[in-house]
Amino acid sequence: MCKWHFDIQTGEEQGPGDALGQNFKGEPYAALVRESIQNSLDVSLKNSLPVKMVYSFGNIDSNSFPHFFELKKHIKGCMEFWQAKNDIVARYKAKLDCFENSFFESLPYLKVSDFNTKGMWYKYDNNNCPFYAFVRASKISVKEGEFHGGTHGFGKAAYFQLSPINTLFVSTMTPEGEVFFEGKSALCTHTYEGEKKTSVGFYDNKDGVRPIDVLDEIPKEFQRNEPGTDFYILGFNPSNMDEAIKKMTLEILRSFHPAVQAGMLEVTIQPPIGDAICITQNNIEECMVDVFPDEQDTSGQFRTLNPRPYYDALIHQGIGNGFEIIEGEKEHLGKIKMYIKKSPGAIDKIIYMRRPRMVVYSQKTQSSLGFYGVFVCEDEKGDLLLSKLENSSHSKWSTDFYRDDITSDPIKEGVYAMNELKEFRDECIARIASENPNNELSIAGLDDLLYVPDSLIEEDANQSPKTLGQPVGPSENDNGSLTTSTEEIKVDYSPKSSEPIGTILVDEPGKATNVGLGSKLVGTGHARGHRRGGKNPAPGSGIETADIDEIGKHFVPMNVPIRVFAQEEKGMVYHIVVIHSDRVVENGKMEVVVCGEQYDMQIKIVETDNGVTHNNTITNMAFGDEVVRIKIRFADNMRHTVQTKLYYEE
Repeated sequence: MCKWHFDIQTGEEQGPGDALGQNFKGEPYAALVRESIQNSLDVSLKNSLPVKMVYSFGNIDSNSFPHFFELKKHIKGCMEFWQAKNDIVARYKAKLDCFENSFFESLPYLKVSDFNTKGMWYKYDNNNCPFYAFVRASKISVKEGEFHGGTHGFGKAAYFQLSPINTLFVSTMTPEGEVFFEGKSALCTHTYEGEKKTSVGFYDNKDGVRPIDVLDEIPKEFQRNEPGTDFYILGFNPSNMDEAIKKMTLEILRSFHPAVQAGMLEVTIQPPIGDAICITQNNIEECMVDVFPDEQDTSGQFRTLNPRPYYDALIHQGIGNGFEIIEGEKEHLGKIKMYIKKSPGAIDKIIYMRRPRMVVYSQKTQSSLGFYGVFVCEDEKGDLLLSKLENSSHSKWSTDFYRDDITSDPIKEGVYAMNELKEFRDECIARIASENPNNELSIAGLDDLLYVPDSLIEEDANQSPKTLGQPVGPSENDNGSLTTSTEEIKVDYSPKSSEPIGTILVDEPGKATNVGLGSKLVGTGHARGHRRGGKNPAPGSGIETADIDEIGKHFVPMNVPIRVFAQEEKGMVYHIVVIHSDRVVENGKMEVVVCGEQYDMQIKIVETDNGVTHNNTITNMAFGDEVVRIKIRFADNMRHTVQTKLYYEE
């Protein structure tokens, strides 16, 4: 019979913090879809048949698995061991409440299943097998097959993120008929029956030493009858199931439409109630049109990307008016392609992917030619190199992620590959521009390949113009040049509009009436919950047109340029917020959000030279009608790309 097995703690004590899980916390449903599908594509059983993914939901009967629910005592032991830490006690009290309230009769789960895959084989005392890497190890990845997407071994955190009790079951079968089953719970150092226990425990009938490998000993509910793997995310109980399923569906279409369109992947989501959602090569176009009816992508970051125009570029394969394929070959990347769709409303954005056909990230260029692009590297050598340049959440390529372990210098092959990628992108842009003699290519130094949100591309109003042209002199470390040539470059000197990055809402006397029908823009809604002490709710982020009465107050938005950059001082990383203020502010408030391709996060601000900090917000700010520089420091002491919301009271 299966039981929980936690070893006696002898080494370093572990708290509940999960640094790896922070990569997936902002968008947990999207992260699960990306990680699980990529993992399964990595172990395709037959490349001629698609990998089939099924997301379904079920419940474990509490009476059928009494020993499983001994986990409650271990969770209670976490509270007892860390009783002096109120935040830890509160966290594990919430987990214990799940058992005693929501899970009293049954335990819900989300089941992630794959088919036409190799499953995960296991051999005792072999730390180079897939089941060991996923279940019984941390920060380890073992990949097999023709190509693979993940290399870090961090993706399993995406599964644990969606379990309120941090617990999974894994059941697998190999093509040879071998079966393996085990549960894993990741808690923290705790006490149990008077002994100090480790943070990680295993659920099996092998004394926690190895997984069950006999079919009849695996609980019938979790037995596999064909090759592949089932992952049970235990305790999965979202507040809004429909919204969770919607987010999963959007991510499948957004990140994996190339794999589905190529016949590599089929996905089914079976809701607890209602018809299944099936996405296959046969109906991908119908799904795309239904979910993304707009043919233009105007998104600012990947989480809101509209995949329609990129899907169109892929399926037309360069055939038809406005479609094109540009092929190239580079020393380190090998054979590469760019699929192009030209459109008058296009924003010159490119999505990037490699052999697994998962979209890694999107990036807007600084050209204005009216196109969408899909970059694909299917070369075996180039795919491997790009996988090493990919971050653990598979959302960016950068030399920052491929460094020498001793010197911390970027690996030369990675630098060469990124330079080749930029070079090929520039070649594609130049070719598109040359095909239409009416195009005027205005490029103030093509943007770096590192992700930069669209809203941060604009320059400060008083910044000097950048040098235009192609580098012809000695290169510096940042790939710049000491001299340039401007031959055959047409420069458009027409004025450009400059959109502000931040939003300022002015608090003026008056009460909003005729909301949605008036002549002024006003802020509407309020934040969730109320302020402490019974005060009024914080202002919301909605904006509507309205008329104004003279009673009460309202927030009026004012557009001013705001930029943020990071700098290091004595080992501390500060972010400097530059505000081009056009009036005197006596009482301002600013919310700072850390953003990226995948999701936005709220990180606590611990220091500022203007105002008072509270979580990710600064209040009581004061400044004049001038260019203001405000210094802030985040709790994690790291560099971030940020966006701001700035309010002031008038």
